[in-house]
Amino acid sequence: MNHHEFLDVATVTASGLVLRDATFFARSLDGPRLDETVVETRLALDEVETSGHREVTVATPAGGFRGAYCVWQWYGDDAPTLIFHHGSGEDPFDFGRFSSNSARRLFAAEDWSVPVNVILVRAPFHDRSSFSYARAMGALSNFVGMCAASTAMVEALTAAVRERGSPAVTVSGISLGGWVTNLHRSFHGTADRYAPIFAGAALGEMFATSAYRRMTAARARTDPDRLRDVLDFERAFRAATADCRPLLARYDRIIELDAQRSGYDGIPLTVIETGHVTGSLAASALREHVRTALDRPAARE
Repeated sequence: MNHHEFLDVATVTASGLVLRDATFFARSLDGPRLDETVVETRLALDEVETSGHREVTVATPAGGFRGAYCVWQWYGDDAPTLIFHHGSGEDPFDFGRFSSNSARRLFAAEDWSVPVNVILVRAPFHDRSSFSYARAMGALSNFVGMCAASTAMVEALTAAVRERGSPAVTVSGISLGGWVTNLHRSFHGTADRYAPIFAGAALGEMFATSAYRRMTAARARTDPDRLRDVLDFERAFRAATADCRPLLARYDRIIELDAQRSGYDGIPLTVIETGHVTGSLAASALREHVRTALDRPAARE
């Protein structure tokens, strides 16, 4: 085990010890399938607020969920647009001096000077403390509803900026945001480009076999087929045709390369020599990956 893998395992182990009984799916494994929930969840936005952040409530088959979006950078209606979704447990709107989140590392930097609109999506349960988020994730239905709500927000924003005249839309995200990116590609596919970071389409596999098992409740670990049945969406992802440029980390013990790469068969895959934790901090590499996706010619006709 190298230092990249060690940091992943140590971080997840420590988090599991802190959470104790507030691990993923500790209360309930009941709830609808993720693919069906995403398909049945819709959100309409009358317009995109180009300053500040706006909260929205999304009705899903798993219940109502409150999310939000924030326009971090706006060049105008006729500029290309990047919609970015954060990782698990992050508040993407916190750009304070001592904050640390993927959006801040990628976009609040001198190395980011791309003339595109940047819209940040905040998942449900990410406007409060990490313990509140962890408690909510005790129910599998909340996790499913959260992912579906975020996917619906991405779709609503994609439609809204197109209506305003944006010539191209790119969707990207890291970890949780990467899963949402791939869900949007699988079940909507309305963006021009997708750049998922540290994600695949075998979402249940992450909870069943990766180091993240230490964050998953014992009752859920004993029923890995239930997790795969509810959360995996590989068939839909393989059937999608929208341009996709994924990035995985070779030593990632959470979003494991060997478990996720088969879902990207036939798709150019970038692999960086890090783990999940060290890769999340490799801002220059991640920023360049997103920038490269933005520079690609649009595949839509």
